[in-house]
This record gives sequence, C-alpha cells and structure tokens, in this order.
Amino acid sequence: MNSSVVIENISSDYILTDIETPFKITAGPGAGKTHWLIEHIKYVLKNSTKLVPVSKIACITYTNVAVEEIQSRLGTIGDRVEVSTIHSFLYNTIVKHYVHLLKDEKGKYLVNYKDIDGHDDHVPSKGKIHKWKSDNKLYGTVKDDNKLIKCLKDLDWIFEESELVLTTREDYKRKNGRYFIKKDYFFSYKKLFWKEGTIHHEDVLYFTYKILEEYPMLLEFIAARYPYLFIDEFQDTCPLQTKIIKKLANTGVVVGVIGDPAQSIYKFTGAVRQDFLDFELTNQVNFYMNENRRSTNKIINFLNHLRNDDGFEQDNHRNIDGNNICLITGVEPNDIIDKFNQERTKLGFNNTYCLVTRKNESVTALKSILVNCNLNNNLWDVLYSIDPKRYRFLKYIFTALEIAREKRYDRAIKEALKLFKTNQEGYLTEPFKESIIDEKIFKRSYSISLLEYLINNYDEHLDTTLYEFYNVALNKFFVSCNFQLKKLSRGKFKEKAESVTVKELVSSINLKEVKTNEIRTIHKTKGAEFESVLIYFDDEKELDKIINPDINNDEDDYRLYYVALSRAEDFLCIAAKSMEKEQIESCKELNMRML
Repeated sequence: MNSSVVIENISSDYILTDIETPFKITAGPGAGKTHWLIEHIKYVLKNSTKLVPVSKIACITYTNVAVEEIQSRLGTIGDRVEVSTIHSFLYNTIVKHYVHLLKDEKGKYLVNYKDIDGHDDHVPSKGKIHKWKSDNKLYGTVKDDNKLIKCLKDLDWIFEESELVLTTREDYKRKNGRYFIKKDYFFSYKKLFWKEGTIHHEDVLYFTYKILEEYPMLLEFIAARYPYLFIDEFQDTCPLQTKIIKKLANTGVVVGVIGDPAQSIYKFTGAVRQDFLDFELTNQVNFYMNENRRSTNKIINFLNHLRNDDGFEQDNHRNIDGNNICLITGVEPNDIIDKFNQERTKLGFNNTYCLVTRKNESVTALKSILVNCNLNNNLWDVLYSIDPKRYRFLKYIFTALEIAREKRYDRAIKEALKLFKTNQEGYLTEPFKESIIDEKIFKRSYSISLLEYLINNYDEHLDTTLYEFYNVALNKFFVSCNFQLKKLSRGKFKEKAESVTVKELVSSINLKEVKTNEIRTIHKTKGAEFESVLIYFDDEKELDKIINPDINNDEDDYRLYYVALSRAEDFLCIAAKSMEKEQIESCKELNMRML
C-alpha cells in the first residue's frame, strides 16, 4: 500500500455520506462488501441531486453471476441502476451506438456495424486462419496450426509505452517453429471478423478507448447518463480498462472502486494488480474493510498468516473459534472425497460444500468419480479440431443448457440466441441449411422453446450418443420450428459423435462461470462461499505456497490459494496425494490436524 495515503478502517454498515467524492475500498474476503455496495447505491439514489429520470447509477462487477446477485438484492430499485460486467456496460453504452464512427486508413468503416449483434469469446476460425495466412504470405513460415490457434487465442490489446498494440499476452506464443510472427500481422486477422460484424470481448475495450480518444465529447453524454460509476473486484482490472475509467472520472463521473490486491488472480487475462494499488483520483478517499464476517477464528488466523506481508489483517466478526484445518494425504482422489464427506458429516456440516482445485484437468478427474463416467478433458478440443462450426453450434447448446439448469434463465437465453445467427439475406448460418429467420423476437422465442425441450428431456438424452442426439433429438426440435439441420452422415465428426455420450459432453464442458457446481477451479470460486471446502493440491510442492506465503509476488500462484482457502465458513480441508514429512510438520505448526 502507498504509505502516504490516509486510510480509514470501516465496517460493512458504514455510511459514506459524501456521495460526490471518489473512493477506493480495500475489502478482504467475507468483509460484506456486496452488502456495503448495495446500501451505498440505495443511499445515493435517495440523496443525490445529480440523478434525473433519464440517468442511472452504473454498477460494474466481474462476472454475470455477480451481476445477477446484485440485481436480486437491489429488488424494485434495480431499474434505476445499470448492473453489468465492464464489457457489457461499455458495449451497450458506447460500442453498439458509436462504433460506426471508427474508420480505417482508407476511410472505410472499421467494423461492419450493421451486422454487429453483441460480443463473444474469440474462437479462431479455420477459414479465417487460411485467408489470413494467404493474405500475409505466411504459409511457408507459419506451419504449426495448433500452435497458431493457441497464439491467436492469446491476442489482446496491450499498451506498449503509449501505443495500443494487438499482440499476445505472452511473447513466446508468437513463436511458430523457427518463425516469430510479427505483431503487425494480427490486426489484419481481427479485421476478417469485424468485416462480418463479429467482435470479441477484448475488442470492446479497444473500440471504447478509440471512440473516446477520437470523439471525447461523448464522455460528456456518458457522464450525464451515468453520473456515478461503482466497480467491484477492481483488483482484476487491466490497464486499458483503468484508462477508460479515469477518462470518465476526469469528466465528472463519481467513481468508486472496491477490491483486494490479495485476491488478484487474473494476470493471465491481462489484469494488472498494481493498477488497483496505484489507483488514485482527485480528492479520492480510501478505506479498509478488514472485518471477516464469513469464517471461524481459526480459518481467519490462517488467512492472516497467508497475507502477513501486505499490512492487512482481518478481524473476526462471528468470533467462533471453530475446527482446526484438516489435512488428508496418501490416498486416491475418491478416498479423499470420502474422508472429507465423512468428517464434515461427523462435525454436523451438511449444508453447502465445494471441492476446489487449480486445474481444469483435475476438475474433470474429480467429476469422473462423482458422476461415475470416464471424462476426457480434451473432448471439446477434439470436436473443434474436426469441425469448428459444429463445435460452436453444440457448445452454445450445451452451455445454454447447463446455465439454465442453474436456473440462470436470462443468461441461458442469451447463450442460446447465439445459435440463430443469420447472414445478410436472413438465412441461419451452418449447420442450418435453407432456413430463414428475420425477427429477433422469433429468435428469442425459439431459444426459450429449445431450452424448455432440452431441460424436459434431459435425463432421456444423457445416455444417448452425440450422433443420436444431433440427428434425432435436435433434428426433431428444429423440424418442429420449420428449420433444416444438416445431418451427420459421414466423416470424422460422425465417427466421433458415435463414440461419445451426451453425459460425457455435459460433464466435461468448461463453463466460464458457475453458480451451483460442487467441483470448481479456484477462479470459479471467486465471490462464492461454502460451509465446507476441500482444497485438492495437484502437486504437493504447491503446499509450500501456503506454508511459506508470498502474497505480493508478481505471479498469481500464492494468491490463488488465498482465494481458495478463504471460501470456507466452518470446515476447511487441504488434500494432496502425498506430502513430505517436513511439510506435514510445518502444517501442524500452523494448527492443522491430520485426518
């Protein structure tokens, strides 16, 4: 922390009466920051003289799950607050309305704005890769397409000195055999998507920045529409986002940010922890919120051990001593799960629980045990490598289905809507054939009907092969909607579809966000809390990161485990296949006990 900045310690019930002053709050896990944010929004709505009938408070958070939680807590006053992720906010407020102002060096529209319909993840297209390599004469040098796909997936807009450049987050990913792909080539690759009206999440920040740079008068319009902008999880901001926020603040928007540098774990997406630490606006007030309302004393003491180098120590609110943190070692994953469940049941903790691990591969392995099914972590990658178009089609379907099963219906419908993308003539794109749809209201209706059909027949479909599901179940639905779906009749995709079940596809799908899953990666536990938590270490060497913590390390590794461990309310268990004797002794010195 900047020692020259005065920081006041507050609780989650503190009322910030000076609503026109920018603020920064450093709030540890379980501090009640969402409660504080909701109450502050209510206070601003009641007391502000800036808000008029056409203006709103903007509330930005990191995930759609968090958006839904805040919206539900706001209740009836939610229509006066724009709650969204940063990408959705900037897209709906700026990009969607003003991207047509951006022109290329020839004076042509940079983006086919007439066909833009939201923003999506960047999934490299084989057709566009072929054209891009051909246009830039790269066929003789860029030979490894698997490495190239990984390279393109890593593209982001990054400041190099004062210039905004499209390049990979990690330089080594530009290496393809002996050739190092020049940064200048990547812009032409992106333009292939923009030409057909497709923009990706990372493009939203880029277009917003460019629009505001070239047309700064728009800042005044945005400030009038959103005189207050509150941002949660700001420790995961990136430099481009930070610059955009500061532009709005300098125009008169009252900006408040909340975060925790010890929970900064998104460096791999371009987030820069130091941006939160250094964030300062004119007349900004700074607060600590260091009470932990979630965990028992013994868990809080251990969390304080993990961050003893950053000058932030949490106090207990519940003041319940609780159980010692437990260790499990020397057994297989199914035995670890059994021991965890037996112990939490014995202690009377039969409510919410979560098995947490670092890698997606480990999540898949643990899921295989619980669902009694041999899951393949690379299954979806295999489908993509065979047929990217059908891969995307099926990914949208199963993603929408799993989100709907979490009862997040609005989000599920948005995902299902991606199936009904049309070309300029109004025809649905592949794998549909000769199917036309021209009204958004019909697309939404079909999306709802599809989800209803899939949910109602979920158990029936689970044990069928993908081939049967695609050719029979899906075809039956789309025929009822007067659409034609190209059937699987031959080729590698058909062969693969005959060998995998719907259950395998559903269980191995990697959702970006989850709400109810009992097995998660650490990143997907952000913002969640559980009565009981089991942290499964893939490699016992990782245990050293909690025995000898370094919370301020440039890499996220140490903070990852801080986030994972801080999800527990009452029962916390750490497990690994094996542990060194010295590690076990060190853990015992930290008041852990062996099971």
